[in-house]
Amino acid sequence: MSDHHGNGDHAGHGNGHGDPTGTTGGHGMLVFGHDVIYFSHLPMFDKPHNYQALLEVGLDEDVREALRSHRHVFPEEPYDTFDPVPFPMAELDPAGSGPRLTSITGKIFCGHFERRAKGTRPLAENVDVRIERFVRFSEFDVDARATGDGTLEYLCFGHGSQLYLAHAISASPSFDQLLEVHAVPGTATSRMGEPLPDDTATMDKFFREHFTTAAPCHIGGRSDDPDRRLAAQEVADGSFFATSPPSGFRGFDVQLEADREVYLEVRELAGPMH
Repeated sequence: MSDHHGNGDHAGHGNGHGDPTGTTGGHGMLVFGHDVIYFSHLPMFDKPHNYQALLEVGLDEDVREALRSHRHVFPEEPYDTFDPVPFPMAELDPAGSGPRLTSITGKIFCGHFERRAKGTRPLAENVDVRIERFVRFSEFDVDARATGDGTLEYLCFGHGSQLYLAHAISASPSFDQLLEVHAVPGTATSRMGEPLPDDTATMDKFFREHFTTAAPCHIGGRSDDPDRRLAAQEVADGSFFATSPPSGFRGFDVQLEADREVYLEVRELAGPMH
C-alpha cells in the first residue's frame, strides 16, 4: 500500500482541523494532456479519497514547458503526477454549497510521486494550478459493491482530436484507467443505425464543442471488469445514449480506437482499505 493511500497527509484530516467536510488530504493527481492540460484525482474506496474528479487546469508557461520537454525516466510509469498541499476535496465540488477552491498548490513529478518518483527532484515546485473547468466531479460510496453484470462504462472528454476515455468508477472492485482515443472515421451512426456525417473535420468540431465536460460512453459487449478493459491499439464500439450527434438526433454510436493507455491502477481500487 502506498503512503499516498495509507497514512500521512493523504489519510484524511478534517475532524478538529478546521475542515467541517472531513475531506482534507493530500489528494494526488495524474497530469496529462497536450494543448489542454488535465488533472485526474487518484481515487480509492476509502474516505476522503472516494471522488472521481477530472479537471481542466491552467499552468504557467514555465511549468507547461517542463511538462513538454522532459524525458520519462521510469518505463513502468510513463506519466506525471501532482503532489498537492493538503486541501478539502469537498471544496472542489462545483455543486457544493460551501466555499469553492479556484486553485491548488503543489509539486509535479515525473512518474508516481509515491512510487518510483519518491525522493526524486520534482519537475516543478510551488506550482499554482488554476482550475478552469470541472470535466467531472462525483463522490462514490466506499461500501458499494459491483454486481458483476454491469456494462463497461467510460467517461469521454476532450477537445477535438485530443480525446480521452476515463473509466467510470462507482463500485468496488473497480479500476482507474485513462486512455487517449480517437473516433474511427466512417463508423458513426444514429441509434437507428443511420450513417452520420463524420468526416474528420466534422467529428473534431463535434467533440470539441460537446465533450469539454465528460459524457458517459458504454462499450458494447463488455462487462465492467478490469480484465475486460480497453487496451492500447484496440477498437471498440462506443455508445453515447445521452449525447446528441452532429445530425441532432439523441444518442449515437461510433467506433473508438485506443491510441495509448495513459494510466492504469487496479490494486488500489480493489476495495476498501479500512
